[in-house]
Amino acid sequence: MEISIICVPFQIDVGRWGCALGPQAYLNAGLIDRLRSAGHTVIDPVWIELPNKERTRDTITNLGRIAHYTSEQVSAALHNPDRIALVLEGDCNHAPGAIGGVAQACGSAGVAWFDAHGDMATMETTTSGMIGGMPYAVALGWEFADWREAAGLDTPVRPEAAALLGTSDLDPGEIAALQTHPILHLDAHELTHANVSERVAQAFRPRLNEAAGWYVHIDLDVAGPEVVPGALTPAPYWPPRQNLLEAAATLGHLLPIKALSLAAYNPSSDPGKLGSIFGIEMAMAVIGTS
Repeated sequence: MEISIICVPFQIDVGRWGCALGPQAYLNAGLIDRLRSAGHTVIDPVWIELPNKERTRDTITNLGRIAHYTSEQVSAALHNPDRIALVLEGDCNHAPGAIGGVAQACGSAGVAWFDAHGDMATMETTTSGMIGGMPYAVALGWEFADWREAAGLDTPVRPEAAALLGTSDLDPGEIAALQTHPILHLDAHELTHANVSERVAQAFRPRLNEAAGWYVHIDLDVAGPEVVPGALTPAPYWPPRQNLLEAAATLGHLLPIKALSLAAYNPSSDPGKLGSIFGIEMAMAVIGTS
């Protein structure tokens, strides 16, 4: 398999601090060597930039511009049908760009989103006002249409082609949204069982044809602070590490995955670099060996 690595080194729209350092941390931890040793061809990383002349005072506008550049790179990578895009995102705010790139290249995008949180809040439902709790809602068309459209996601992700895995910390509005829309939801408890691979496969099989290409999003906080220290928003509980790896591998075998992302890792708060190791393991579980 050919793999294009696309690095989005921003925490929200700010670079050079916190989770913005995550993409480089994965590279420093040997991500490319692991991929190549598994038999894959790896294209040299591309780095997304937001030029100062394009930066505004408005965060959503800035995120849209970052998403635009990300979408362009993902779409360009996927013009080769044998290639997958591995997007190293500073945080989850950069998922819309990757999803938009899949939609542009494939015609429609499905999303499998690993996260301790829903990231489905809107300005109306949010309990914190945190923009980082909204990017999945953006992709679904529930908030900030200008951000979504800048990402190249002209048509929102359909709920039938959307899944949320590993959650243990949802806002009331997110719970209501999951009850209203036919989004597949496997929470942290569901991923705790011993037969997690079959549970995940059984849940996803009816949705395989709901999108032409799929994007797998991995927010590292889904594994909890013992596996990934230093997360800003730790969850109350989490699935076992091995179960998360098995769930990721199941999706890798089952779905037509076109893009995969690792997000929300702050190496400054993890002196042992445990999070970068886990992120690479999750990526390898999805991508597999050639």
